[in-house]
Amino acid sequence: MRITAARVHPYGLPLVRPWVAARATLTERRGWLLALSAEGGTVGWGDCAPLPSSGVAGQARVADTLDAMAQGLLGRDTMEVRGDERGLSTVPEVRWAIETALFDLEARHAGLPLGRFLKGAASGRVMVNAALGPLDAGCPDRAAAAMARGFTVGKIKVGVGRVADERDALAEVVARTQGRLAIRLDANRAWPQAEARWFLESLAGCPIDGVEEPLADPTPERLARLQAAVPFPLAADESVPVLGIDALLDTGAVRRLVVKPARLGGITATLSLAAKARRAGVEVVLTSVVDSAIGVTAAAHLAAAMPVGGAVHGLATLDWLVRDVAPAPVLVGGALVLPTGPGLGLCPHGQPPQG
Repeated sequence: MRITAARVHPYGLPLVRPWVAARATLTERRGWLLALSAEGGTVGWGDCAPLPSSGVAGQARVADTLDAMAQGLLGRDTMEVRGDERGLSTVPEVRWAIETALFDLEARHAGLPLGRFLKGAASGRVMVNAALGPLDAGCPDRAAAAMARGFTVGKIKVGVGRVADERDALAEVVARTQGRLAIRLDANRAWPQAEARWFLESLAGCPIDGVEEPLADPTPERLARLQAAVPFPLAADESVPVLGIDALLDTGAVRRLVVKPARLGGITATLSLAAKARRAGVEVVLTSVVDSAIGVTAAAHLAAAMPVGGAVHGLATLDWLVRDVAPAPVLVGGALVLPTGPGLGLCPHGQPPQG
């Protein structure tokens, strides 16, 4: 299919409450939707939303790159662009937006949901964890509410207060949920090695699904020693680009990789990483930093097409937004139910439906 038009639509989406990320606190999610039109009137959509930690100047550079790259796509064939490594940009968020829009176009043209276009046997449901926020006074009630909605895993931010205090607060969450909600913890590289070891060892008997980024100064070898000492998965997220995929896999540093497809650079790169991790016996979990419905839906389709199913992904973030750019996928029993229409299966508000 030949690309006949490319448009970039900026958006700003306020959050219901602040989202505390690794290096920034979000109160609004800002980004751009990319619309690529092809012959016959089909439109494919992609989401470009750099993290706030990139700063105002960094976000401006991403916007300029997206505009320039989008205009350079005019008149080109979608499959040719996807096969051109340099044609998709070296900026990962831009590459993610362009590649998503291209795959969306091709899947719509084929009449298939994006997940099934990527993998014929892809499921129409993706299990997700509840995003419970920090270990504050309201966390036990949020955990209980999540469990009542059908979630089996809840993710909690730790590493903000004293480790002993957070351990006590975690005990309250476990008690409130009667140990029936598996807990996924994210320390965002908060703890020195001794504190991390104490905290992780203190979790014996708790329903722990895994702990993400426990070490303030990680190396593959330090993580491997820590992983060998605990029965649950340790996970690398922000350490992945710093320490390197090969070093993490070769040393058995962690049993889980947490990746944001937008930061990794797109659908193809994520599927390649997932296949590599599978060969090493390491799980891959996809996450969102309060991305728009377009970005989350694309990531959910991608999760459904992963080489190994069954992972619980971090994509249940859409209810953090006061409003969104498109209808959100439905959450049922702790799973995102993917749209059944072709491509992403949804279009931004105000756009004519397709398929």
